[in-house]
Amino acid sequence: MMEFVRLLFLAKTILLTPAPIDIFGEIELKPAKPLTAITAGASIEIDVSSMIKKHKGEDIIQFRRKVEETFPASMVEAKLISVSRQELILSYRGDCAYSENAVLLILRAEGGVPIDIAFQTLVVRSRKKLEAVTVSWKNYQH
Repeated sequence: MMEFVRLLFLAKTILLTPAPIDIFGEIELKPAKPLTAITAGASIEIDVSSMIKKHKGEDIIQFRRKVEETFPASMVEAKLISVSRQELILSYRGDCAYSENAVLLILRAEGGVPIDIAFQTLVVRSRKKLEAVTVSWKNYQH
C-alpha cells in the first residue's frame, strides 16, 4: 500500500538535458536537485529518436531489429554518484521503450536502485556517438 501511495504522489520523470546533446566517450551531468528513487526500478532513459525513425511500411519486429542493430546492448552505461561518493552503475542491456514517435534506451542497475540514497552526479559513457539525444531520470517502475 505504501509503495502505491509513493508512486501516486512522488513518481516522476526528470529531464536532465533540457536541450539535446551529443554523447561520445564520457559526459558528466549535474542535476539541479539530487536524484532519488522511489522504487528500485528507477532508471536512466536516453531518447535516441533523433537517430532512428520507423519507416512507412516497416512493422514493429523489423523496427525493433533495426534498433537492436543500431544500439547494441552494452554500448552505453551510466554511473550515479551520491553525495557521500557511493557509486551505482546502470547498464543498457538492450531494453527499449517505444511510442509512435520515440525510442528510449533504458539503463537499469543490477539489483535495482537503492531508495535511500541521493545522487548528485550522473556520468554517461557511450562507445558509439549518440547525436542530439536527451537524458532523463525516471524515479520509479510500476
